Amino acid sequence: MTTHKIGTREQWLKERLELLVAEKELTHRSDELARRRQELPWVRVDKEYRFETDGGNASLANHDVMLSAVSRAPLAKLQAYKRRMGWTFPWVSSFRSDFNADFNISFTEEQQREGVIEYNYRRGGHAMDVTPVPEPVELLAATTGTDVATYTRDRPGMSAFVLDDGVVYHTYSTYARGLDGLWGMYQWLDRAPRGRNETGVWWRRHDEYDNLSEVLDAVA
Repeated sequence: MTTHKIGTREQWLKERLELLVAEKELTHRSDELARRRQELPWVRVDKEYRFETDGGNASLANHDVMLSAVSRAPLAKLQAYKRRMGWTFPWVSSFRSDFNADFNISFTEEQQREGVIEYNYRRGGHAMDVTPVPEPVELLAATTGTDVATYTRDRPGMSAFVLDDGVVYHTYSTYARGLDGLWGMYQWLDRAPRGRNETGVWWRRHDEYDNLSEVLDAVA
């Protein structure tokens, strides 16, 4: 038997309309934040970064915007993973480049050992910096086939750049929960009856659902 609040259609509609007001306020606030992002000063990028690419590219229609994922692994490894996942978006390799480190998504063993990692504009405070690491971080590291220390030295982030009159400028970066709005599955789950319902390892590759128990047994 459900323990959730049960109501009539009239009660639901009353509360839904109240929620709609709050959702519209959030939409307007989001519009304001977007404007402020676009008003940030641009920072000239004088350092040259070289990427390995398979020649693909993607355009966000009619906005003169290019989208590309960047990882430190060699290009051949990224291409093999793309084939496995069936992905088609552009994915370039920053192998032997300082790009990931310079834009704060990759860190050295020395930084990790000395506790000086600065992620999401502050030092410490992230789950990946806690000792001992939380169980979800340990489990996620296991699903990638590496140890916790290695797993936590590379983290998610998004950065935007503009090419203006032949000069590249850094315009925006966001990390950690700042990426929630870019992850489509979160937007769908936040509107589902039980929300994200995050317990244990719930984010899996599409071809791993049958052998997840083997992964968990390896961690135990």
